[in-house]
Amino acid sequence: MQSGQLIPTDRRYWITAIISLFVICMLAFTVSLSTIAQKMSLPFSATYVTDSSETITGELPADITQQFPDAIWKPLINDNLGLSNDTHWIRVSLDSIKPGSQYLLEANYSLIDEIDVWVFNADVNGAIDISEPLATYSTGDMRSFDQRVIKHEQFLFPIAGDNEHMLIVLRVQSDGPIKLPIRVWQYADFISYNSAHQLFLGLFFGYMLAMALSNLFLFATTRNKIFAVYAGYVIGLALVIAALQGVGFRFFWPDSPWFQQKGLMLFACVTLALVIVFSIQVLDLKRNSPRAYLLLSIAKFIYVGVFALAFVLPYTPLLITVLIMMAITSPVILLASLYLAIQGNSIARYFSAAWLVVLFSGVVLTTENLGVYNLPLNANYLLMVGAIAETILLSLALAIRFSTQFEETERAKTLALENERQAMAAKDELLKVQEASQQDLEYRVEERTLELEIAMRELSEANQELERMSAIDPLTGLMNRRYFDKRLLAEARRSRREHRQLTLAMLDIDFFKKINDNYGHPAGDECLRVFSQLLQTHIKRPSDVICRYGGEEFVVILPATEIDGATVLMERVRDALEQTVVEFEGEKIKMTVSIGVTARVITSDDQKEGLLGFADQLLYKAKQNGRNRVIAETFDE
Repeated sequence: MQSGQLIPTDRRYWITAIISLFVICMLAFTVSLSTIAQKMSLPFSATYVTDSSETITGELPADITQQFPDAIWKPLINDNLGLSNDTHWIRVSLDSIKPGSQYLLEANYSLIDEIDVWVFNADVNGAIDISEPLATYSTGDMRSFDQRVIKHEQFLFPIAGDNEHMLIVLRVQSDGPIKLPIRVWQYADFISYNSAHQLFLGLFFGYMLAMALSNLFLFATTRNKIFAVYAGYVIGLALVIAALQGVGFRFFWPDSPWFQQKGLMLFACVTLALVIVFSIQVLDLKRNSPRAYLLLSIAKFIYVGVFALAFVLPYTPLLITVLIMMAITSPVILLASLYLAIQGNSIARYFSAAWLVVLFSGVVLTTENLGVYNLPLNANYLLMVGAIAETILLSLALAIRFSTQFEETERAKTLALENERQAMAAKDELLKVQEASQQDLEYRVEERTLELEIAMRELSEANQELERMSAIDPLTGLMNRRYFDKRLLAEARRSRREHRQLTLAMLDIDFFKKINDNYGHPAGDECLRVFSQLLQTHIKRPSDVICRYGGEEFVVILPATEIDGATVLMERVRDALEQTVVEFEGEKIKMTVSIGVTARVITSDDQKEGLLGFADQLLYKAKQNGRNRVIAETFDE
């Protein structure tokens, strides 16, 4: 191993082999998912017609049979109908349906603007009674996510027929690509497939999150901006995939169809601009390839411009612009990295491999979106596998860059020492003096370095202690309002995840102002401390949290606690305080407390605020009803 070489050549080969094996495994996973989908989904026949002249004036399926004869319906062989603003009508015929069984129709492309569905019973010849649809659905990413009949990132529609022949009519319109990978499932088969699909998504987003966090940590410790740029690129790429897969609309912006329309373009522009900045810095294109540097700098500002225009311009022209820019910038980066790789730049070799993956995935996805051909597997899966391979290779290129810089620094040091030894050889006396000075300097450097390491360790410990202290109320020793807000959010999410009760109790010392007025604020502080100790005596579960909410008001979080049990516990607290006498400077002070208790299973993030507000209302009600009492009610929106 050469001096200063962080990644020896033989290890790089092993790393490359491991990366290849990992990517192959992920690719095999996607192929397996596609195979499962093909085997487990039910067979059907589908035809479509394009209403390019807006022949149909109404939205009823009757218009199709009246104005579009059977002769003009085309077989739906290719799931991708290309970029089109026209309305498309699709007929899906199902045979051998088990009457009374439950089925699902899946439209596996989350970026359709509008999709309307009508479900009919049909006879053996496919004839239907258009006046009596079994079910009708209207959805699309131009509508709120909550309007979907099944809350899933893809479009799912329940189907239940009375006989073994059914006809499903779909009306589809979108500003982007019209992709209709339609599948029909039995409920159990879809659940089996969906569990594997969700596992793959979890692996992908978990990997991207780990990659982003690791680089953010490196940026935080080294203050080198290139780590922040790379982390931003990884996050942007993950958000692009989240928008394509519908995961973003489901979990991050379900109430904003506007952002669902704009988000993909915004994320794509930011991601492409960041990868250009990253490429310029890692490959040092300003010095190594000025022409590529100039072209990519111009492209970066174009992406920024498209980002700004995305807020006001339609989706389709911007999508075409971005696809054209990708077709230009990706080969420029690839050719620049190949040129440097041929010249012996080890960083450029991995960079070239990464961009070959990007170019391949981009070309496949672009041509598939334009309807040139139909892939045997989900193109988004291929894009995710390509993203994993690319981010790994780019991360390795980044590591090698720093390895190379370290090696160059070490070689420079070695050369400097050699020159120094030659100079000292000519002057023996000066050599001795310089050697002594050098040793003293190295000792001082080591000493200062050790002091710096100790100081950094002490600073880290101090920061941790400061963070802990910032969450504690100094008067009572309880957790403060800031900690309560964070913990309430965490417990609300756990309640939503585990479907268990979350109970809140709001407590307020009665007539506390009179205590301060009659006995002084020091006496009031002592009363608060006594009450805090009483709460800690009665509320002992590790999962329960007692916080000082403000002034004489306290709040208790009781996870996985039924409201009856919480009410009994609060009655004990109330009774114990009523029996307590606070002695302060010869005065005997008695207190009572009013308490509001509420609970529910959290089903959405905004319910935590409603739960807190309702507990406060119950506390106010206890005050109005004479104080020194507990009022408990279940919170129902």
